[in-house]
Amino acid sequence: MTSEVLELFIENAGKAAAHVVRLAKVEVLGQALAELLPSGAAVYCPGKTALEQAAVTVPGKRVPEYAAAEICVEEVEAGIAETGSLVCSSAGGRAVQASLLPDRHVALLPAAKIFATLDDYFAAVAAAPPANLTLITGPSRTADIELTLAIGVHGPARLDILVVGEAPAGIAGEGS
Repeated sequence: MTSEVLELFIENAGKAAAHVVRLAKVEVLGQALAELLPSGAAVYCPGKTALEQAAVTVPGKRVPEYAAAEICVEEVEAGIAETGSLVCSSAGGRAVQASLLPDRHVALLPAAKIFATLDDYFAAVAAAPPANLTLITGPSRTADIELTLAIGVHGPARLDILVVGEAPAGIAGEGS
C-alpha cells in the first residue's frame, strides 16, 4: 500500500459517511477513544488482537457480549480503498455480527491492511480465505418505498474508523 491508497481509502470512506481518524501510532489509541466515545456507554471489545488489547481501556463500561453493547470497538480484517469499505471476517473465531448489532461501530484498521481493490484483498487471502466475510461501507442505511433515507435501521447509525499507523510502501495492493 502506498500513501495514495491510504488517502483514497480515507476519501471514499468519508464519502460513505464514515468518520475517519488517522493515528500515527498505537500508543495514542486510548486517548483517541477517550475523546471519541461517550463515558458510561456499554462497549464491547473482543480484546483478541494487539490493537484491541490497546483499546480495552475504552471509556464506558465494558460488556462481555456484543448483544448488550451500544458500541462495538474491534479490529477489522482489512480496508478497501476503491470503495472506502471495511472487511470483517470470522477468522480466529470472531463474530462478524458484532459490528452489525450495536448502534455504533468503531473499527480499528491497521494502515498496512488497506488494499487498493477488493481483488487485491482476495488475492492476498487466496491460500486460506476466511469462511465468512462482511463488507461494510459507511453507516447502515436504507430507503423505504417512498425513497426516504433512514440511517441506522438495520445496523450501526455511526461508523468511526481509526486508521492506525503510517502507510508503508509496497504492502497491500502493491502495483494496483
